[in-house]
Amino acid sequence: MKKVPDVFHTGERAVQARADVPDTWLKQTESFVRTEMPQQHRDFFESLPLLFLALLDRNGRPWCVPAFGAPGFVVSPAPDLLELRRTPVLSNEFGLDRSTDASVGIVGIDLNSRRRNRMNGRVQHTSDGAMTIQVDQSFGNCPQYIQTRAMAAAWQEAKPASRRQTTLHEPEVRRMVEAADTFFIASRAAGSLDGGSAGVDASHRGGRPGFLGINDDDSLSFPDFSGNRFFNTLGNIESDGRVSLFIPDFGTGNAVLMTGRGAIDWNSARVGSFEGAERIVDVVPEEVWHITSALPVAASAPEPWPGIDSTGTWKEARLAALKTGGYRRFQIASKRKESDSITSFYLTPADGGPIEPHVAGQFLPVRIQKDDDAILRSYTISQGPNGHDYRLSIKREPKGLASRILHDELESGDIIEVGSPSGNFVLDEGTQPIVMLSGGVGITPMIAMLDAQMAALRGGAPRREVYFIHATQNSASQAFRKELAALAAQYDWLHLFTAYSAPLKDDFLGDTHRIEARLSVDVLSRLLPFGGYQFYLCGPEMFMRSLYSGLREIGVDRSHIHYEFFGAGELGESEEITPTVVLPERANVTFGRSGVQAEWTHQSGTLLETAEAAGLKPNYNCRSGKCGACATQLVSGVVHYQRSPVITPGKGEVLTCCAVPMSEDVQIDI
Repeated sequence: MKKVPDVFHTGERAVQARADVPDTWLKQTESFVRTEMPQQHRDFFESLPLLFLALLDRNGRPWCVPAFGAPGFVVSPAPDLLELRRTPVLSNEFGLDRSTDASVGIVGIDLNSRRRNRMNGRVQHTSDGAMTIQVDQSFGNCPQYIQTRAMAAAWQEAKPASRRQTTLHEPEVRRMVEAADTFFIASRAAGSLDGGSAGVDASHRGGRPGFLGINDDDSLSFPDFSGNRFFNTLGNIESDGRVSLFIPDFGTGNAVLMTGRGAIDWNSARVGSFEGAERIVDVVPEEVWHITSALPVAASAPEPWPGIDSTGTWKEARLAALKTGGYRRFQIASKRKESDSITSFYLTPADGGPIEPHVAGQFLPVRIQKDDDAILRSYTISQGPNGHDYRLSIKREPKGLASRILHDELESGDIIEVGSPSGNFVLDEGTQPIVMLSGGVGITPMIAMLDAQMAALRGGAPRREVYFIHATQNSASQAFRKELAALAAQYDWLHLFTAYSAPLKDDFLGDTHRIEARLSVDVLSRLLPFGGYQFYLCGPEMFMRSLYSGLREIGVDRSHIHYEFFGAGELGESEEITPTVVLPERANVTFGRSGVQAEWTHQSGTLLETAEAAGLKPNYNCRSGKCGACATQLVSGVVHYQRSPVITPGKGEVLTCCAVPMSEDVQIDI
C-alpha cells in the first residue's frame, strides 16, 4: 500500500512545531497513515454498532453526528471503501453534505476494549440513505482517556432523534456538559478540501467529569492531554478554527450538539493550572442544540481509563487559582462553644468562591498569621461535606499557640488561611458494622463520618449499624452531647455509648453517660454483639495504643482497624515498609529560597531535621507524613522515603518530614 504523499497539512505542521515534535519522529509515524484500511481496521469497523462522523453543512461548518445500527450496518467492500447503511443522526435536518466528493471524517471506538481507529475520506456515492466513502487516510489511535462502558443497545426500538435549539445557560444542558467524561469533536482544514490531509476529522476526547468547562463568557474550554502528536484536530483549529462538539449522555441517549470556533491557548500559567494539560482549547459556540434519542443505548457506569486520576478538572483548576502559596483566605463566619475546652469554627471563603470538596474524616491545613510569623497546623473537619463551609472543632490547649490564638483572639469576621483537605482516615466502602472509638477531641472525625453515613443512607446506600463509643471525663468536657443524643433517638441503627472517667455530681449514669470506666477491650466486649466490625480510632496517644493492642490481641485483623494518629510513629507494625535502597554516605542539600547549604549524613535524619539543624524554620505539623504541611518543591535531585508517607506529595513536591537524600545533591525550596 502506498503512503499518503502529504500526511500532515500546514496547520498540523505548525502545531507540531510549536509542541517541539521532532521531525525524525514524524517521519517514522507517516507510515502509520495509509491510503487503504488494513484488514484489521476493516473488520473493526464492520463489528461496530456506533460511529461518529464529521460532515460539513452548506456553509462549510463541520458537525459531529453519530451513525448507528446493529453490527453489520457498516461494510467494507474493498480496502479503500467503507459503506454506511444508515443515515447519520439529524444529517438531513442540519443539511449536512453527503453528496459525491464531500469530505467525511470517522472515528470508531469499541467502548468495551478501548480500541479506536480513524478514517478520513470522500463520499463516492449515496443511495437510499447508504453512503460509500473512498478512503483518503486510515490510521489507529491509542486507548488513552477512553472510559469503557457496557452498553445495552436497542437498535430496533430506537426513536427518531429530535432537536431543539438552546443555550449553555439551560440547567439540563449545563449539567450534561459539566458531567461529561467523553465527547467527540469534528474539525476541518482551511480552504479547499482536496483530500489527503486537507479534509475533515472526527476525534474523541475523554477525561474526568468536569474536564469540559463552561466559562463566565459562555465559551467552553477543555484540556489537550498528551496523545499521538499527530495534532489532527488542533492542526485544523490552527488552520481554520471551525469545530463541532457532540457531548453524549450515555445513560439517557440524549446529547448536546454545538458548532462554533475554537482557539488554542499555549499560556504556560493557564496550562499549568490544569493537571495533565499540555494546551487548552477554547470554543466559542455559535449554535447549541439539545438532541433527544441521539443514541439508542443505556450504558452502565463507566470504568475510567487507568491514568485518568493524573488529570484535573476545571473546578480544581479554578480553586487552585484562588490560592497563594497553596493557601486561600477564609473568614470565620461564626464560633460555637461545644464543651469547656472545645470550640467549633465555621469557615467560609473570603473570596466568595466555592469550597474544595472533602471526604468525611479528612483534615484541613490552616495557616494563622501572628505578627510576622506564619503558624501552620492541621485540624480535622468535624462535619460531612455540605458545599458551603468547613467546621473545625478545636480544643484549646494551655500551651498550644495556634489553639490559644483561635480561641482567645480571633472572632467572627477574622481571616485565616486554609489549604486543601487531605488525609486517608475515611470510612471504608463495605457493609460491615462500624465501631467508632474516640477519646476527647478525637470525636471530631467521628462526627464527620456520622454525617457522611446519614448522607449515604439518604442517597440509597445500604444500611450499616454504627456503634458510636466516646470516652471523656464528664459532661463538661463532652462535645456534641445534645446533637448525638438527638441523632441516637432518631436512628435505630445508631448505638451511642458514652464513657465518663470523672463524672461530675450532676452527671447521672444512664442519663448523661452509659459507662463509668476507661474504655478497654473488656468494656467493648460487653457493649458489642458478636460479629465482624470495622473499627475507627481517634484520640490521645495512650488511648489509641491501648485499644489498638487490645483489638489485635483478641484477633482483630489490622486491616479492620483504622486510626488517625498525629505524631512520629505508628500504633502497630507498619503495613508497608519501603524496600531497602542504597543511600549516599553524604549529600549536599541546598535550601534554595534561603540560600543555605548543609551536608547530610545518615545521622542527620530527615530533610526537615537537616533544615532545622541549619537554623531554618520550615513548615511542619505531624512530622510523620500524614498532614502534608511540610510539603515543598523538589527543585533537583532524588529523595527516598524510608517509610511510605500516608499523604501522596503533589507533583514535583517532597514531604521533608520523612524524606532523605537519595542522590548526592538535592535542592529543595526552603
